[in-house]
Amino acid sequence: MKYLAHTENTEGKPHILSEHLLSVGELACDFAKNNNSDLCEAAYWTGLLHDLGKYRDEFQQYLRAERNSSAETHHAVYGAALAYRQEWLGPAFAVAGHHAGLHDHNELLALVEGATYRTTERVPQLVDRFKAELGEIPQKITEPSFVAKVHSEHSAEFYIRMLFSMLVDADFLDTEAHYKAVPRITHKLQAIELLRLVIAEKESKTSDGKLNAIRNRIFQQCLDKAQEPPGVFSLTVPTGGGKTLAGMAFALAHAAQPLHQLRRIIVVIPYLSIIEQNAAQYRRILDPENLGIVIEHHSAVNVPEDTGESRSRAPFEKHPNEYAAENWDAPIIVTTSVQFIESLFANRTSRCRKLHNIAHSVVIFDEVQTLPSHLLNPLLSVFRELRDNYGVSFVFSTATQPAFQHNPSSLTEGFKKGEIQEITEGNTEENFHSLRRVFIQPPKPNETTGWDALAEQMAQPEQALCIVNIRRHAYDLWEKLRRTVPQEEKDAVFHLSSAMCAEHRFAILGDDREPEPDTIRYRLRHKLPCRLVSTQLIEAGVDVDFPIVWRSLGPLDSIVQAAGRCNRESRLQDEAGNPVLGKVIVFQPEDNTLPQGVYRTASDITAALLAQVEANTLATDHTLFRRYFDQLYQLVPTDQKTSIQGEREKLHFRKVAELAKVIDNDTQAVIVPYGKGCNIIEEIRMRPVIKGQPRFSRDDLRKLQRYMVNLHSRDFQKLGIYKAISPLLPNLEIYVLAEGWYHPNLGIVIDKRPTEDFFV
Repeated sequence: MKYLAHTENTEGKPHILSEHLLSVGELACDFAKNNNSDLCEAAYWTGLLHDLGKYRDEFQQYLRAERNSSAETHHAVYGAALAYRQEWLGPAFAVAGHHAGLHDHNELLALVEGATYRTTERVPQLVDRFKAELGEIPQKITEPSFVAKVHSEHSAEFYIRMLFSMLVDADFLDTEAHYKAVPRITHKLQAIELLRLVIAEKESKTSDGKLNAIRNRIFQQCLDKAQEPPGVFSLTVPTGGGKTLAGMAFALAHAAQPLHQLRRIIVVIPYLSIIEQNAAQYRRILDPENLGIVIEHHSAVNVPEDTGESRSRAPFEKHPNEYAAENWDAPIIVTTSVQFIESLFANRTSRCRKLHNIAHSVVIFDEVQTLPSHLLNPLLSVFRELRDNYGVSFVFSTATQPAFQHNPSSLTEGFKKGEIQEITEGNTEENFHSLRRVFIQPPKPNETTGWDALAEQMAQPEQALCIVNIRRHAYDLWEKLRRTVPQEEKDAVFHLSSAMCAEHRFAILGDDREPEPDTIRYRLRHKLPCRLVSTQLIEAGVDVDFPIVWRSLGPLDSIVQAAGRCNRESRLQDEAGNPVLGKVIVFQPEDNTLPQGVYRTASDITAALLAQVEANTLATDHTLFRRYFDQLYQLVPTDQKTSIQGEREKLHFRKVAELAKVIDNDTQAVIVPYGKGCNIIEEIRMRPVIKGQPRFSRDDLRKLQRYMVNLHSRDFQKLGIYKAISPLLPNLEIYVLAEGWYHPNLGIVIDKRPTEDFFV
């Protein structure tokens, strides 16, 4: 009898079980060789045993459509039971969870020892069938030495995650290859070649002036420091100092060192940032033909994965988007904090699939100060794990460097002295003084500003930016400002918020080199009227240059980051042609609604700090931020041993995944009918159905993520009640927003449309 792993593909060929097991084992072992060679044997046998349960007659009958799915056709438990009894703890967890996700330890024990599956009496027959096709199973395998060390519970926990990731990716890739019969095209990191492109880009820019001389020095320091062994580095550079290009130069030069054996660059950008600017810049320089050398990953599609072991006969039928899950098999990944952080602590297959590809990477945290404080201790613990056992180098890049040093009362997992190397060491203070371009005006005590008054103030200069704390404030001020400016300048009042998809925000901002007319960047560069109201998303690394900026009172790092959008290129002059400072006005709105939790606490600390220090120090004293973050971390949770770290020690993977959320609110991604997104939606919906092949792929998801907006669950539910959303495809839980619900200026508007929309 030929035992099968999967049904026939489009060529009528079934997937032979022994071939599938061997392929998955070998592929997982290959992943381990690129990860940590100590994992290789465990990865190989995890792959070989993951579908041991498919040797059951009941499962074979199910594949041949001779019986329906039931507990009798579940298969993952049997390989897990064998591994557990042989004390292969890592493979046991990985095999048991390769469809349902990683279990908590007590759940795994109940699964393999419980009465439901009668594994004690059933496993021997399955082992005999396995041996007949693939040979003997050893009693012992070599698992990593660092797992067996005393006080290594967190190392053991993360090793299981890595093993699970390698298995899931290998299983999905081999299954996909069977059904699609076309192998995926992947690219290896050509670090030296890409570094030449970055250097050429740098040399194409003018080197005139003091500002460019400082940028060139920082760039060269990055190249020099890249020769150091892998570890943790900080890049503390004022806004406008060229961190984006210099950080990539460091990463590529670091990866180009033969002994470092680094395989990819991962750029992590804050979830409130505009990720598309950096991705577009990297793609233009490093991947101009869009070959897949640079990929973005910021969609938050919720894959409706199984919580049990039930699977469809044809894997693509039940959850087709599960097979489109991102696995980061490209040389350069540009992703968000949410994607990166939650992948480190997730238990679901789609989230964990990419985890093993973080090993032997350079991870650049752009605007690192935005790392969620409530996850700092578990995060710093995992960063150390990745550095010590999986060959990862980290770069913490920002103008407002947080204090990640060890502190027994707050950051118990913080770095000890000497663990973080500063790339610009010796010049950091000089850089901050030399690159000062603004004066920051704090609010007067007890003074508040209304939207009407602020709109009047912003209407005076021809170019102005205001950054507010919440989307409702951005909406209200945008509407007031549109009514206040002269009629002919009304269309030069812009709005940016997370209610708009990435492609929409990018289109409004304009390209950083050759922006289209009537975009923000075009108007700024041609000295045309341009007034922008934005939420915080514009603060983290977005290259715009306004002569004056208003910033609603918020966290200190946000205020200083906002200042980086003012007089960015030091071009402001007085009437005599002498350089002058830009002006950043911090104000307190009359409606001073703030996001709850850490954001509010940080804002309160900032208000007290602004009353104590001279305004000049905000733009020149980088050591101020260590005091600020030290105080903040004393007042807000950074996790305690009884929380995420404690649950990690107990191997409670599901519990950890529930606790380790970057954002408390549940969100749901919706595709919006904007621009070319409409054509992509139509093309997918019009595709013919081909039996045995998915109608939706990873390439589709990559294209669509630029046309997605993440909504809070309550807003998503409202749209469902209004019948304003519909599935992209039948049986695919990815939703499309209906026409008429996406505003050309504001993005998704559900309950509150602009007043002017009601006038003809």
